[in-house]
Amino acid sequence: MENQDSSRRAIDDIFRLINSGQVQQAEAKCRSYLLERPDDINVLGLLGAVCLNLGNLQEARTILEKTIRLEPAFAKPYEDLGMLHLQEDKPQQAVELLQQAIRLDGSQASAYAGLSRGLLLLGKKEDAEKARQKYLELSPVARSLAQAAKLVEERKAAQAEKICDEVSRQHPLNTDALRLLARIATEDGRTVIAEGLLKRIIKISDKDYRAYVDLGLFLGQQGRIPEAVDALRSAVNLKPDLTAVQQRLGDYLAIMGKPAQALDVYDTALALDARFVPALVGRGHMLRILGRYDDAIRAYESGIAVRPDFGDAWWSLASLKTYQFSAEQVDEIRRQIDNHTGNADSKICLHFAMARACEEREDFNAAWREYVSGNAQKRANVDYDPVRTEVMHDSIIEVFNRELFERDWKPAVDGPTPVFIVGMPRSGSTLLEQILASHSMVEGTSELPYMGMLAEALGGPRSGAKKYPAAITEMTAEQLAAFGKSYLYYSKNARPENAPFFTDKMPANFVHVGLIHLAMPNAKIIDARRDPLDTCIGNYRQLFAKGKNHSYDLVECAEYYLEYVRIMKHWDDVLPGRVLKVQYEDLVANVENETRRILEYCELPWEEACLDFHKTQRAVNTASSEQVRMPIYSDALGYWRNYEPWLEELRDILAPVLQD
Repeated sequence: MENQDSSRRAIDDIFRLINSGQVQQAEAKCRSYLLERPDDINVLGLLGAVCLNLGNLQEARTILEKTIRLEPAFAKPYEDLGMLHLQEDKPQQAVELLQQAIRLDGSQASAYAGLSRGLLLLGKKEDAEKARQKYLELSPVARSLAQAAKLVEERKAAQAEKICDEVSRQHPLNTDALRLLARIATEDGRTVIAEGLLKRIIKISDKDYRAYVDLGLFLGQQGRIPEAVDALRSAVNLKPDLTAVQQRLGDYLAIMGKPAQALDVYDTALALDARFVPALVGRGHMLRILGRYDDAIRAYESGIAVRPDFGDAWWSLASLKTYQFSAEQVDEIRRQIDNHTGNADSKICLHFAMARACEEREDFNAAWREYVSGNAQKRANVDYDPVRTEVMHDSIIEVFNRELFERDWKPAVDGPTPVFIVGMPRSGSTLLEQILASHSMVEGTSELPYMGMLAEALGGPRSGAKKYPAAITEMTAEQLAAFGKSYLYYSKNARPENAPFFTDKMPANFVHVGLIHLAMPNAKIIDARRDPLDTCIGNYRQLFAKGKNHSYDLVECAEYYLEYVRIMKHWDDVLPGRVLKVQYEDLVANVENETRRILEYCELPWEEACLDFHKTQRAVNTASSEQVRMPIYSDALGYWRNYEPWLEELRDILAPVLQD
């Protein structure tokens, strides 16, 4: 009797520790008790469960198997061992153990939850749903959360949040409730709250790979790519066989400008599943960036062989300037368009790929039809409000006035000199970057997302706090210096050489010229300008990987171009001489003169290598990655004339900036 009371007290103490999140202390309590009573079945089984919770799978297995040998009629160790096999992706063994647990004790909801997962992994959907329904029947908390999830899908977030809050109040360690609350907060734009919830889940279940996946994907959506990479690395360290997560990790490394690392990760994903098409295509992208075009083509073609309907693989081939489709491939693209039943993005890629195939054959009538179809479908799927763009630009012009720049700011920022290449996409910025990156003192990066990300965060999460751009008016020189240091900190991931100068060719940074000037007075800013018609048609012909949502409607693209010109004129007015304008057509006509002008502006000594930019070996992550590995050519000048019959409205809108 005394032993039973002692065991009961120990178990109660252990559960209190577990329920308060003190799992390691619970483990220590179990071990301490078992030193005196090594064969106490209840505490031994509990230690196995605690080891499982802590991710000590091998020890958990040994303890749980011992518990089952000592007491074959004890249901819980079978359930825990089954959950361990689920973590190891052994659904058949898991299902057998969970079924045995249910035979011994059919009242445990958690056993049915695990059984449902295992059956689903085995493809037994009907049996999995039956197990899930039994789980919901036995668990009031699970029923509440299922109701909340349904309300979220019905866009009744307030009701769902109320249910989750109540569950979380009663069961503070219930990560399912916290995960749903994080989703609700994310969709409602309360990103600070969402992040806090996701990090709380990790604190509760720091051995659960899913918690790190959720945080990584959330951070990726916020543009906080380095942090997203850290989170996904934690996930794959816990569970290396996550093919889709490995692929997303590769995507994020690519965004960070680390193509060699990204290539390794894609290879890891393909070692897990050689037919995983997103990883095949991602691998092709990295090979292309690294200049290995033949290998890139093989990767894309391998993806098409597995999934002929995977539009991104076709578009990736089409966007290689040196690749030509065969007649059979063109017929296959047409078949895929006509018979496509997959997701909308894939069909859009197919239209753009077909347009490029038509251009190869100089069938510009057919190409235009495909561009119109592809762009119309893409425009329907992206969020872009030209009025919102204009209002934001009005605010920037109002805030960044002459009086603001006349203040005595002088923030002190030590470190390398960033060279911002701004402007419209498809305006020659990649060529400018390649010329600069050929200089021994300049490191080329890519389109870095950090200036926009940091600007958006200005003002902080405080209720009623001014946001960017209005927040600038309340900043001190020290705060501006901190902003500049934050930018240099984030950009460090993309510049491993730590050269004295580095490039950032994010086009949309043209709206942030004033902020760049205030926060980093040493920064250089170059406006890459191109003929307005060529620019807009170049945008309309390009299916961008992300953003540039103005480009999928010609009218909106033309209006955006005028907005860009308006903003740049404002910077010229309030910061005369601060920005160097480089006209693409002038650069093509006289590369040496323009290169000398660029280097002089950047305060860089002349180096002949800048004229041999096409020989520079570096990763180039842009649609122009092939062109910059060739000498200057003028084929792209006036390309808009191929589509002149359809451009009357475009020309009318651009009339204020068109030259005679």
